[in-house]
Amino acid sequence: MKGLVIIGARGFGREVYDLAKNTLAYKNGEYRIKGFLDDKEDALAAYSGYPPILSSVEEYKIEEGDVFACALGAVQPKKKYAKIILNKGGKFLNLVDQQAKVSSDISELQGVLIFAFSFVSVDVELSNFVTLQPYSCLGHDSKVGAWSHISSYATITGFVELEEEVMLQTAAKVVPKKKIGRGAMVGADSLVIKNVKPGQSVFGSPARPM
Repeated sequence: MKGLVIIGARGFGREVYDLAKNTLAYKNGEYRIKGFLDDKEDALAAYSGYPPILSSVEEYKIEEGDVFACALGAVQPKKKYAKIILNKGGKFLNLVDQQAKVSSDISELQGVLIFAFSFVSVDVELSNFVTLQPYSCLGHDSKVGAWSHISSYATITGFVELEEEVMLQTAAKVVPKKKIGRGAMVGADSLVIKNVKPGQSVFGSPARPM
């Protein structure tokens, strides 16, 4: 049996732990949850019922049967620490909650996290290390680049393209056929009606540069 190691033991780490217990693979006994990696040794001191913090990411020595999930909500830290494990030869699972609806194939990807009640429509193109938080919605023929993070209740509609490292905050929405450039951020409850340039942060309804 594989041993799942979760990178990050803070709030989002505990959420990913819960996600990992609600996948079909976990129910079928394909992996057990081995523990967390975090440089804050007491990150779980106020909580009970969680597996231990094993070490920091930098110090962890990969063991036979280890697989990984990256529980860091911000795009750049997720990329940084996942790459440390990738460079050590680590492999990342896709974790998909049984209550998510995913109509597109992600079997060739790794590091994808899809939480409960997310909806991925037909012919959607996801990439490695994309995160979809609860109640997010991806319309048909949309594309989401690697490392991107789509927060709870955020929606992208048909033929929308998110380039790599995009952050959509809570309840952000993008109208059809728009493009969000690499490294851009769309603020909470914003409505995007125009293309967003790479690296740009926008906010409001309609969304404007901050």
